[in-house]
Amino acid sequence: MEEPVKSTAGPTPRGSAAREVLRRPRVRVGAVIALAAAAGLLAWVVIDRGGNSSNPAVPTASASLGDHIGPIGLSAQGLATLAHALKKPIYWAGPKAGYTYELTRTRDGKIYVRYLPSGVKVGDRRANFLIVATYPYAHAFRALKAISNGKGVTLPDGGFALPDPNYPKSVHLAYRGVNYEVEVYDPSPAQSQAAALSGQVQPVS
Repeated sequence: MEEPVKSTAGPTPRGSAAREVLRRPRVRVGAVIALAAAAGLLAWVVIDRGGNSSNPAVPTASASLGDHIGPIGLSAQGLATLAHALKKPIYWAGPKAGYTYELTRTRDGKIYVRYLPSGVKVGDRRANFLIVATYPYAHAFRALKAISNGKGVTLPDGGFALPDPNYPKSVHLAYRGVNYEVEVYDPSPAQSQAAALSGQVQPVS
């Protein structure tokens, strides 16, 4: 997986610089799976025991919010609890009955939510599952629009979606006033586009 652009507030990128919004933050499933296998890096987590608990446990060990988290299996409530604790958005594609939401957060702030169906364990090494990734990226909306060449899709909520022309399993999304880029990956290009355009890709709340 390539590193996201180290972008800070400033003018909208143009030309080759703008195209980095597609080239650099791209889900590389092997790297996500490698992160999922590195359970020993867990510093502190919000754990939703059994995936359905109404009272997630929060370990008391202190750690910087810049520490690695996960992989951990959460319910929708567990995701919301963690998003509140981090004070950062965690994008997902909405609830799916019977699924566990496997979350991994890297030290540089990238967050991956992987949808694991019933019977699949957290840390599974297969590249078979929907992933929604959240990348810090200043002015992501303007950057994505700048390199779309009229090929993207404006979503009902005002967001903008652009399928990756060089990597059809991924669709990139951005939202006005939000300094994050979102990437939706699925092993099926049709499924990644359906999820990205569904209107369900939103911050966990």
